[in-house]
Amino acid sequence: MRFTFASLSLALLIGCTASGDGPAADASNTDDEDTAGEDLDFPDIEHSPIDGVQVIGQDLTLSARVNDQTGVLLVKLYFRRQTAQNFSAQGMILADPETGLYQGTIPGDEMGSAGMHYYLEAVDTQGNVGTLPEGAPADYYKFDLVEADQ
Repeated sequence: MRFTFASLSLALLIGCTASGDGPAADASNTDDEDTAGEDLDFPDIEHSPIDGVQVIGQDLTLSARVNDQTGVLLVKLYFRRQTAQNFSAQGMILADPETGLYQGTIPGDEMGSAGMHYYLEAVDTQGNVGTLPEGAPADYYKFDLVEADQ
């Protein structure tokens, strides 16, 4: 059997894609390493899901702590209206390098009358992907929206 570099890289990336550990807000994934010592650990994501209802039309900033032994390449916030099929992505910004605190915002113009769904994704420098909640994008966090008080 013959493998090309591209197919081997793709096979490794597919084999490394996994999710975090559910809505308990801690995505500690299995710490496996292959015999060559290659990093197969997924980024650890910690996040407290949005509690309660949010206001229609107002920006909503979310925070998460993301850490990885080889370094975090990127963190994204995926969100959609409850009635939408596709998620939109927003890059999260490293707000505190010492603690690995990232912040991302769901823009107010995306916060329509329906509730919202969202999940987080982190990629380390080796291409390992972790998501929160586990099973995202099929599984996601959700919250309701209300009109602002007049």
